[in-house]
Formats: sequence, C-alpha cells, structure tokens
Amino acid sequence: MTPAPPSAGLIERLRLGFFRSFFSLLIAAIALSEWVVSARALARLGVTIPALAHVAATLAVFAFNRWLIRRMRTHGSGPLVAVYTAFAFTCVFGGVLVGAAELVWLTGRGATAVAHLLGLAPAGVLAPWRGGFEAAIDLGLLAVALLFLFGYTVGRRTLAVTSLRVDVAGLPEEFAGARIVHLSDLHIGRYLGLDELRRHVERVNALAPDLICITGDLVDRPETCAIAFPVLAGLRARHGVFVILGNHDVAAGAETVTEALRSCTPFHVLRNMRVDVEREGASLAVLGLDDLGRDWARGVLEHPALPLLAESVARGVTAIVLSHRPDCFDQAVDLGASLMLSGHTHGGQLGLPALLRRGRVRNLAEFITRYDRGVYTRGDATLVVSNGLGFTGQPVRLFTAREIGCIELQPI
Repeated sequence: MTPAPPSAGLIERLRLGFFRSFFSLLIAAIALSEWVVSARALARLGVTIPALAHVAATLAVFAFNRWLIRRMRTHGSGPLVAVYTAFAFTCVFGGVLVGAAELVWLTGRGATAVAHLLGLAPAGVLAPWRGGFEAAIDLGLLAVALLFLFGYTVGRRTLAVTSLRVDVAGLPEEFAGARIVHLSDLHIGRYLGLDELRRHVERVNALAPDLICITGDLVDRPETCAIAFPVLAGLRARHGVFVILGNHDVAAGAETVTEALRSCTPFHVLRNMRVDVEREGASLAVLGLDDLGRDWARGVLEHPALPLLAESVARGVTAIVLSHRPDCFDQAVDLGASLMLSGHTHGGQLGLPALLRRGRVRNLAEFITRYDRGVYTRGDATLVVSNGLGFTGQPVRLFTAREIGCIELQPI
C-alpha cells in the first residue's frame, strides 16, 4: 500500500482545526458581514467613516454577538432577539454579495490599469460605470433581503408531503405496496413546539403507514425529551416506529435521549441494531446505525457497525438501512442493502431554484456531501435523503420545503 503523503496529515489537521473553531469563525464572519452591510448603507447616505472606526465597530459587533449567544443559552430569546438574529444571518449573504462585487470591481480596475500602461485603454475608463455598479449592488442587497424575508415567513412554514415509489429487488410479494413514512431532523424545541408536533403526528397517522422511520436529530437539548416524546409517542404504524439518533441527539446525550425514547414511547430505538419486520411469513430487516457524533460537516463513508449488521441479515431478506448521515450509501449497497433512509442535511435549508426543468436545486448542503437531498440510485439500491421537518441555526427555508416522506415499496 502506498503511504499517504505528509501533506494529507497536515490537511486533515487543518480541517479538524477549522471545525473545532467553526462557530467562533462563524460569529466573526457574521460580525464582519453585519458591519460591511451597515457601513455600506451609511456610506450611501453620505456618512464618512474613518478606517479605524470600521475595525472598532466590527470588534464591537463581534463582542455583542458573543454576549448575546451566551445570554440566549440561559435566558432564551424574545421577538427583538429573533429579529436581530435574522438580520445578522441575512447580512452574511449580503456581505458575501458586497465582497464579491468589490472583488469584481477591483479586478476590472487592475485589468484596465494594465491596459492603460500598454496603451490599449485610456485612464479611468471604468469611472463612469461606478454609479451604475453601485446601483446594481443595491438591487442585489434588496433582493437578498426580500428572499430572506420570504424565507423567514412563508418559506419556514412550507411543508411538503412527498410521495415516492421505490422498486426493490427481491422484495417479498407480501410487502408489495408497503408504505414507509420517513421523518428526519425534527429538532423539537425552540422552533418546533408541541402544538405543531401534534399536528405533524396527525398528518403522519393519516397516511396509514406500515412503518415509520425517524432518521435522527429529534431534539437539541436533553430537557426537551420529557415533554416532547409523550407527544411523539402518538405516531402509529402497522409494524411500528423505528428511530435512530443523529448528531444533535448525541450532543444532547445519547443515553439520555435513548432512555427517554424507551420510557416514553413504544418505538424501536435502533442503536447499531437490527429488527426484523414480519408479514405473513415474509421478513424485512431494518438496520439502524448510531451517529458517530463527529462535527456536523464530515460524513461517514464507512460505518464500523454496518458490516456485522449486514452479515446478520438472513440470505434473501431485504435490508433497509437507517443512517442519519447519507455518506455511507456506497458501503450499504456493497453490503447488500436495498434501501437507505437518511437526513442530516435539511436539504441545505437554503437553496436556489433549478433553472432547467428537472434540474437540481442548488443548496448549501452540497458543500458537505454529494448526497444533499432527494433520491439517489446505484444499481437496484435506492437512497432517500429527507429535507427534514425542523430547523438548524435559524428558522428559515428557501426553495427547500420541510418534508414528510411517504415511500411505497414495490417488488421488481
């Protein structure tokens, strides 16, 4: 075996360092973006800001944001805090727009300066275009603001009950037409309360599922379990409800969440476990994988528990894998799985609409996995990645509806 180059270890250390510092870096980026957008607005109003004031203001916003986050952890947040955090999050994208636009302008100025030195263009050829360029940036910022206003109001409430037929090689005829309702990433708590949860339970039960599969991230905090799980326990399916843990559940305390699920619900909690579903003498094997509790962005290409679980499945029995993160799909296929259900990505939560018919929605989850949302196939095997039912970070969605997935199995 060829040894990995030394640079590979360095890259991995840098990657780990980045994710360990991610949230501090994010707070800094948000503070910088807030001030970039605010300073631009002041400049457009004719206010002159000294260079040192830009540095001081950015540091002040950073300090305020850190203080606010600590306060939110202990005191929660009210309407004013919600408006401020929405503004701050929107500014990230506005700041990126302004930065990208200014980079384009500086590149143009550099190119025209070189052209002038070579005698190919007069000096200051771009100057007359600056006013129009500024107006274009203003329109871009307005578009960003309107998009996020939509995302925080209409977009956050959009819910899709999707229907999907999956052809499964070797599926017993006894399971033809079996209906799986797939839920993921509920994040019950701050942005998904008990009243809304009850309505989701009613929606799911109305679909008359044969199985319900929940692929992780039920809660963000351990104290949510005792009040939320008795409501979630109202889910009903002919062959039961199967639950695995996600990275947020692990962060909240895997044993705490597991114990609460087992004491408050009749669900099958699969922590690197297999459960066989029987119907008229035929069987399906449901394999549930634990999330490994790593940082939110890194996928798990090969789950260490999956080979033994797959080996335990009787020959000829169809295997369904539940994995919070979708990245081990190839491993699952190689081990004989016919269907894998995953979540974790929220479908990116923010997306840009496909410009072409049947094109994919471009979204933020593409930065962390190639299985960002929707349906993937390899041979006769299928992966379904849910957009999720809840929110991470901010209660905003753009072109990415929350999802309750209804999957009908058919033999081929």
